[in-house]
Amino acid sequence: MEIDAFKKQGLDVTFNSGGPNVDPVANVAAGRSQLGDRPIGPIGPIIVARERGIPVKVIATVFQRSPFSIMSLAAKPIRTVKELEGKTLAVATSARPPILNLLRDAGVEARSVNIVPSAPDPSALVSGQIDAYSGYSTNQGIMLQTRGVDIHVINVHDRGLPETAGTIYAREDYLAANRDTVVRFLKGAVEGWRWALANKEKTAELMVGRYGAPGLDLRAQRTELEASEPFIMAGAGSKGLLALDLRLFDRIISLYRKVDMVKSNLAAAELCGPSFVEAALKG
Repeated sequence: MEIDAFKKQGLDVTFNSGGPNVDPVANVAAGRSQLGDRPIGPIGPIIVARERGIPVKVIATVFQRSPFSIMSLAAKPIRTVKELEGKTLAVATSARPPILNLLRDAGVEARSVNIVPSAPDPSALVSGQIDAYSGYSTNQGIMLQTRGVDIHVINVHDRGLPETAGTIYAREDYLAANRDTVVRFLKGAVEGWRWALANKEKTAELMVGRYGAPGLDLRAQRTELEASEPFIMAGAGSKGLLALDLRLFDRIISLYRKVDMVKSNLAAAELCGPSFVEAALKG
């Protein structure tokens, strides 16, 4: 039996769908949504919004280590960043600056790599239109693997490109006026994720039959949960699920400063409000 962790906290939560045509940071900034969650994609838009004066604050993160990766076919593996020279790499617009920095740090001239826009579906890798795809090993990587495609994965976090995913954030004024509600929401989120990781088969069934978009594959959903668990639990052993590591966020901000997306002295202590999830975990 599934749990409704939010109702246990006395909350009736509505989750609005995202997508390529939805700007969740703008929705939260405009007050249309009280909380935002960036389940996939770099945290850069939140950092940039904060630097530009939009009063958003990060209060929790689901993936405490990013599964963002460069994937290639196992039959034609790209094992190092250096091996991208002369290859075609698909990259999302928001990830382009960090990827360019990754290339520079590896001694690769950006012009030696044919960088093209990526699509949500990595099938271009299978058809041979591209040599490598940058995305999430727990998402696009699972898409490929459950279709019977063997891939080689370079996790870019391990190559000096720190990131998080599943970032939860809100406006500062909402947080100040609704601290108890926010803490209860995070309590529910922590319990929900704990239950999901302990009940992967049932969670996959719920995603396919009730909560997910039409057409989801049951095996893919379970495999995605299994692949996600190490990234969700990275660091959670000492701090707890959804906890914030401010040292990691300072490293991420430094990276965005290095690629000129951040120009100020913004620090993790200004971007993040860890007291909410810390209070939730104490409960």
